[in-house]
Amino acid sequence: MEVTREQLEAQFLELSDQELLLRCGSDLTELARDVALAEAARRGVTLAARAAIHDAEAVEVAHGHGPLCICTRFLLPMDASIFAARLQAEGIAARVMDSDTIYANGAFHTSLGLGGARVMVPESQLAESQRILAAFNAGEYALDDDFDPNAG
Repeated sequence: MEVTREQLEAQFLELSDQELLLRCGSDLTELARDVALAEAARRGVTLAARAAIHDAEAVEVAHGHGPLCICTRFLLPMDASIFAARLQAEGIAARVMDSDTIYANGAFHTSLGLGGARVMVPESQLAESQRILAAFNAGEYALDDDFDPNAG
């Protein structure tokens, strides 16, 4: 199902100025970015304010590793959770963002406007996370068809 401009306009209209600015700085589809920027302009909100908000809200989940940044996005929150678990198994302090929003809206099409569920990692662990992502996408962590979870 394709998200329409009207659906995006309604979604961005409901956001606070701070939420809108944060959304403008995230990875959006071209249509969603256009709608978000148009809403920010309509409100007279400048994107220069976004940098101040970002700096104030930088989250450091693993002491000494820097604030979180986007490693990748998944349209399905479950896929994001599976990949984050893989990263955590490798010792990376990964977090999934936006999955609750997608689930709360009760519809898959809303994840398109959000850009999907984000998998966030500390800046210092981004390069290693990207290496693991490439292996993950290449199927290196996939289970064999004959995998038996009960085999000991």
